[in-house]
Amino acid sequence: FGRRRHRDPLQGHWDGGQTLADFVVWCADEGVEVLTVYAFSTENWRRDPREISTLMSIFAKYAASFESEAVKRNAKIRVFATHRDKLPAGVQHAVSRMESATASCTGFQVNLCLSYGARAELAHACRGVARQVAAGTLRPEEVDEAALEAQLLTAGVPDPDVLIRTSGEQRLSNFLLYQLAYTELFFLPCHWPEVTREVLRDILEAYRGRQRRFGK
Repeated sequence: FGRRRHRDPLQGHWDGGQTLADFVVWCADEGVEVLTVYAFSTENWRRDPREISTLMSIFAKYAASFESEAVKRNAKIRVFATHRDKLPAGVQHAVSRMESATASCTGFQVNLCLSYGARAELAHACRGVARQVAAGTLRPEEVDEAALEAQLLTAGVPDPDVLIRTSGEQRLSNFLLYQLAYTELFFLPCHWPEVTREVLRDILEAYRGRQRRFGK
């Protein structure tokens, strides 16, 4: 997108940052209760250092505006990171500030998956369950879905109703693999910076028309 629009592939990420800021507002306006955004995956650390630096700069730039807008709207921001220690110090500080400033907010919730990988999250959850069993606070026969879910980063957050994937890609890319079991999937041909409020409304309308049986 950036190469086509700006003749600079990195510039597309800046456009995407603005789209995210807008998308959060659109979701709140449409009555969405929880929005979880896949902002940066563990696999993304393998990208070109210049691209990674640009993405980290975007996070740092928008953090303050996200924080102030969230407080204004009584929105809580949480960051789910399986490898938080890999984030630059400035980004870690901004993340901590956003979470602290909005911790008492009770409205719309925005979850940012940053330096996140679903497989790592599942491995971490399994280790947590194993520690409980080893400590004698949980019997092996008591290990069930609820025990595992309590160890996930998303503990207490409802599973997503809708997944939106842009750019013509049709895969999950190590995103919320456990939580997406019964999520309705929407794959868009457009790039993320091209998503508009009308696109979101069309998806929500289509979702309302789907029958969700949950295996019944």
